[in-house]
Amino acid sequence: MPWYYEANRQQRGPVTDEEFSSLVQAGTVHAETLVWREGMANWLPYAQAYAAATGGAAVAAGAGALDPDTAVCAVSGRRLPKRDMLEFEGRWVSAEHKEEFFQRLREGVSQPAEMVYAGFWIRFGAKLIDGVILWVINMVIALGGGFLLGLLFASQMGGEGSLTAMIAIQVFIQVASIAATLAYSIYFIRKWDATPGKRMLGLRVLRADGASLSTGRIIGRYFAEWLSGMILLIGYLMAAFDPEQRRALHDRICDTRVIKG
Repeated sequence: MPWYYEANRQQRGPVTDEEFSSLVQAGTVHAETLVWREGMANWLPYAQAYAAATGGAAVAAGAGALDPDTAVCAVSGRRLPKRDMLEFEGRWVSAEHKEEFFQRLREGVSQPAEMVYAGFWIRFGAKLIDGVILWVINMVIALGGGFLLGLLFASQMGGEGSLTAMIAIQVFIQVASIAATLAYSIYFIRKWDATPGKRMLGLRVLRADGASLSTGRIIGRYFAEWLSGMILLIGYLMAAFDPEQRRALHDRICDTRVIKG
C-alpha cells in the first residue's frame, strides 16, 4: 500500500513501503513529517501514524503535541524516550540500533534532514560545464593522436601498414577518451560526490538512501547515460517530467539521485 508524505509544503509520493522505510532511515521523513496512506482518515505526523499502526500510544486527528522527552530513532523510525537513546549531530538512535547507525556512517551514508532534488535546468547547466572541461581533455587526446598520425605519414607515406596503424590510432583515441571521462567521473564523485560542474552549482550525486556512489555504480551510471542520449536525449528529459525526485533515465537504472547541497 503506497505512502504519501509532505516535503517543502508539497505532497510527495506515492512511494512503496520499502522506499518509505529508506526515507525514514535517511531522515527525509522524520517525526513531524505529515504522512498519509489509504485507510487513514487524515494526514498525521509520522510519529503519530507510526504509533497508531503499531499499537503505541493512542492518537487521533487533533491530538496534542508530541512528548518533547521522546525522539524518533533514525534507523527504526520508532518514537522512544530520549533517556534510552543516543544523540549524534542532531539525530537520535536507539541503543539496539546504535551499531547499525554508525556502520552506515562508516560506509558513507549521509543523514540529511531533507533531500532537495535538483531540477532539469540546473542539471543541464552542470552537464554543460562538465562538457566543456571534458571537451578540452578530449581535444588534448585527439591532438596527441593527430601527432602520432603525422609521424606515421612522414615515416611510411602510405601502404597497408600505415592504414592499419591509422585505424589503431583512431581506436586508441576513442578508448582513451572513454577512459578519461570515466576517470574524471570516478575521481571527483568518489572524492566529493560531484563532478566539477555539479560542485560549482552546489549539486551532489547520491544513492536514494543518501549513500555515496561506489566505483562500480559510477561506471554503470556512465554507460547508462549512453542509453539516455541514444534515445534522442529522452532519458535526460525525463528529469523535467518527474516532479517527485527529478530522475533521469540513468538515475532510475542506477538508483541515484541528484540533490542540492
